[in-house]
Amino acid sequence: MDAPTIIALATPPGAGALALLRLSGPEATALTDRLLRRPVSWEPRRLWHRELHDGEILLDDVVLSYWRGPRSYTGEDVVEISCHGNPFLVRRVLDAYLRLGAKPAGPGEFTQRAFLNGKVDLTQAEAVADLIAAATDREIAGAQALQAGRLGAMLQEARAALIDLLANLEAYIDFPDEDISPETGSAFAARVEALRAAVARLLETAPLGRILREGIVTAIVGRPNVGKSSLFNALLREDRAIVSPQPGTTRDVLETETRVGPWRLRLLDTAGRRATDDPIEAEGVRRAAAAAERADLVIHLVEASSPAPEDYAPAPGQRVLRIAAKADLGVAPENAALPRLSLRTGEGLDTLPGWIEAALVADGRPLSSLDGITVNGRQEAALRAAEAALSRAHAGLLAHDAPELTSLALREALRAAGEVVGVATDEEILDALFLKFCIGK
Repeated sequence: MDAPTIIALATPPGAGALALLRLSGPEATALTDRLLRRPVSWEPRRLWHRELHDGEILLDDVVLSYWRGPRSYTGEDVVEISCHGNPFLVRRVLDAYLRLGAKPAGPGEFTQRAFLNGKVDLTQAEAVADLIAAATDREIAGAQALQAGRLGAMLQEARAALIDLLANLEAYIDFPDEDISPETGSAFAARVEALRAAVARLLETAPLGRILREGIVTAIVGRPNVGKSSLFNALLREDRAIVSPQPGTTRDVLETETRVGPWRLRLLDTAGRRATDDPIEAEGVRRAAAAAERADLVIHLVEASSPAPEDYAPAPGQRVLRIAAKADLGVAPENAALPRLSLRTGEGLDTLPGWIEAALVADGRPLSSLDGITVNGRQEAALRAAEAALSRAHAGLLAHDAPELTSLALREALRAAGEVVGVATDEEILDALFLKFCIGK
């Protein structure tokens, strides 16, 4: 049974010059014909300027475009309707289609249909959401690399290699009396290890992937009047936080998002750390500590001219960027090795992105992509399962375990790799086995 024809607004809601409605499914053209007084030929990739009528009511004059399935985004017949961007007019057109039998599309349903109809793999489908949410050039480039299918191609290549290994090994297991000489020993183990190493290289992109997709939760901490709110405002390029020479001005945690060079920061401005008898300020200090604990990166400002030591104890896995603030007032010898920042002169603001990157990789943790690709959290979990299974298979081969155990581990790796791109596996293994070894001759 054909899927129902769906419709939705493809442009952001609200008033504008134009709005675009997308219709996908077997009745896309038929439903539109019922709203037309002047028919169209429905030649693919053509444009028509027409009026849409609901009975005697003129809905709007629109531009129609048509893509015939399967050569469309969803793999189905697709009609796109460009109309005026008045939300009331858009609602009238939508309601007319719904009365004729179209169904309102759910979140992501057009891309879901593209995946189900084989137009994109799961990594490309996820890249659509990444591209829409991207806030920096680096995020856009990463989403475009995924949308181009690079990760899917790498995983399909790895899956093909795994299927070949399994077909060889399982033919040997299932048909011991046949004249089959599978690749064994060190050569077989080397192929398994090469696949594990390829998966490990993809996993190295996960830290950067998380940062690009979610932003870096960044808390600015330090003593009162060290310049935390001033830095917060400078990074936002607006006076969001109150700046005052009076200590304790910041009472609550201010949170917003901004760009610093290629990085997207989820920025937290916190109350100055000090002992206080003021219960409201004390609550602000407590909230500041709680906010700092959940941050990926802590920018710890210390007064450059002050020789008094001030440490910050990071939470597990947390990165700390210690900066000598108010450097225009002088730098004490104890702070000479720290990067210098002066919001009065602008010193350090241009180099802050580099300091952030250095802090993120300070413990040797890689922050890299592979051919522009970074993996997301779902993909990382599946790839970790694949790497663990390949490690077990390799260790079992070196230990001369029963081939059934190696086969089981390779199947787990294949299943996990398939989860990344969203494909099944068992029938493919069976097909490859029969095609390669001509079983049943």
